[in-house]
Amino acid sequence: MLQAGYQFPEQIVDIIRKNQQQSAFCHVHRYNRENSEFDVQEISTPHHYRPVPFSYKVSLNEWWCDCGHFQATRLPCHHVIIVCTFSHIPIIQVIDPVYSLNNIFKAYEVQFHPIQNQDYWSAYTDPNLIPDPKMRHKTSERPSTNRIHNEMDQSNPDKPKKCSYCRNEGHHRGNCPFRH
Repeated sequence: MLQAGYQFPEQIVDIIRKNQQQSAFCHVHRYNRENSEFDVQEISTPHHYRPVPFSYKVSLNEWWCDCGHFQATRLPCHHVIIVCTFSHIPIIQVIDPVYSLNNIFKAYEVQFHPIQNQDYWSAYTDPNLIPDPKMRHKTSERPSTNRIHNEMDQSNPDKPKKCSYCRNEGHHRGNCPFRH
């Protein structure tokens, strides 16, 4: 891909292309070029009708968008893309360099040596640790609860218990005749 002239992997390009399509339903309402802060309004899309447009604050200097996708992925969301288009900023400037093919290539540039056959490993000389069976968690038991019980948890002895499946008295859910 590097030899073909690509800067980013296909998956990243697809995400940005999808966000560019969604940016068609946004427009920059207010902006402050000195601080690179913009107010982007998202209008109705063919899939989501909105009587009132949603408003999102975008701050390019802080890599911030109110939708949260820009901070989480470090990739431009559709709000950031419309701001870049509006301000004539190349989208490449708001893509984290970690996604570039050059950085991905550098991660695998170092030589890896294969692990030798186990016969050539040195003998283990450290102490052998034996787990205490009493400390072992039993998977068959129900986990204990940390909830503090109060008067709501006490059953009323005057009120007969009912089956939780059919709500009749005289049996419980495990042996309910209506269950099968």
